[in-house]
Amino acid sequence: MKKLSCLLILFIINGCSVNPVTGQQDFVMMSENQEISLGKKYHAQVLQQTPAYNDQELQNYVQRIGNSLSIKSHRPNLFYRFTVLDSPDINAFALPGGYIYINRGLMAYLSSEEELAAVLGHEIGHVTARHSVRQYSQSQLMSIFSAAVQINSGRTAGDIFGVASGALLAGYGREMELEADELGAEYLYQDGYSTEGMMKVLSVLKDQEIYSKELAKQRGQEPINYHGIFASHPSNDKRLKEILEEVNIKNKKGAAKTQADYFEKINGMVYGDSEESGVRKGNEFFHKDLDLYLASPNNWEIINTSKNIIFRAPFSKAMLNVSLEDLNFRETPKEYMQRVASEFSKGEDLKINGYKGYTCIVRERTGEMRRLAVLMRESKVYQFVGYLDEQEKDFQKFDPLFMQIINSWDRLDQRGREMSKPLRIIKYIVNKGDTYKKLAKGSSISYNAEDQLRLLNGDFPNRDLVVGKVIKLVR
Repeated sequence: MKKLSCLLILFIINGCSVNPVTGQQDFVMMSENQEISLGKKYHAQVLQQTPAYNDQELQNYVQRIGNSLSIKSHRPNLFYRFTVLDSPDINAFALPGGYIYINRGLMAYLSSEEELAAVLGHEIGHVTARHSVRQYSQSQLMSIFSAAVQINSGRTAGDIFGVASGALLAGYGREMELEADELGAEYLYQDGYSTEGMMKVLSVLKDQEIYSKELAKQRGQEPINYHGIFASHPSNDKRLKEILEEVNIKNKKGAAKTQADYFEKINGMVYGDSEESGVRKGNEFFHKDLDLYLASPNNWEIINTSKNIIFRAPFSKAMLNVSLEDLNFRETPKEYMQRVASEFSKGEDLKINGYKGYTCIVRERTGEMRRLAVLMRESKVYQFVGYLDEQEKDFQKFDPLFMQIINSWDRLDQRGREMSKPLRIIKYIVNKGDTYKKLAKGSSISYNAEDQLRLLNGDFPNRDLVVGKVIKLVR
């Protein structure tokens, strides 16, 4: 215990370094070289989990903007690496050592180069102030304290330096977010942009927050709190406005920027699902690599995740989960069902579009009923599980709809192969007579098309279109 206490004191003494932004002492438990090594390590893991978006011209564009901002930063000695990730999620984040990411999902909702620069500047601010490193160091310190307690109580401490990578990606507190705002605004202003870009991005994200709450209400769920960039800000953030005003007063503005046509830069960018993950269009789902087609009943929502597809009834009254597994045994669909499910009833063989399967109903001990089905193709099995919300009791009402989805299962035909191509953003000039309702009818957005188009163009919830304005559509 005494040795560990000495080690703890040594870490605290040696763990102080000068913050490159404030010039004051910060508690960090790694050198700059270690910080960069940590960033490299997790950069590889990020790209393994979510690949970079396959558009080198767009990647180069984001890197150029980031380079110009980072030269104005408090750590211009670093090589910053900016990556557009092939993810529909609306987020951006930074790792230690200058690794910065923005999802194409967020880029779709921005409307100018200045807004993009505001996002990148904010993330550069996190790097220059070493926010993730400071959180990581605090997490390490807590691990050491925990180890000391364990040893003192007679238990084995284990690896006291095994800190979860979540400390690097955890949301920052209000003070760190405001510091990143201030730093990002300084870099923006010194690089020739207006600081208004930050307020515009905040508006975009707050509209998303409002929409998410409305969507949760439609689904009959509790709203999911947003933990991404600017998440800690209220909609009308007076303190942020004060910070931006101070930046304008205290800093010399750089030469006016010649900004690229942002809409032209993202014209043709994938919107929503990627081809690799399968594509939702209206009430249909197409997956090119799996050669798979499924369709939902009208007004049901299709949710596409990395592990499964979920068909959700309005207000989440019923759901059908579809997953894919490798087969390990040569067995019939009925034998497979008997092995994985117990005490089922009303079982029957299926034959859908030339493929064999089996379906049954299972009653859980709680009385809850589920529709199960399996369909086999080569060495794989598609599993279907249909169930009701705990408040919904009428299984017979939804069971025919579960079977409707299951019976839609098929390979892709020529139309399906065409439809499996992802949706893309297109640049559009508003014509006389255009309304969001009319444009939504011509869009292939799978759910709440009108609201999504409004969000894409900063007109949520009810602003009207202006003739001659350039907007984004999805086709």
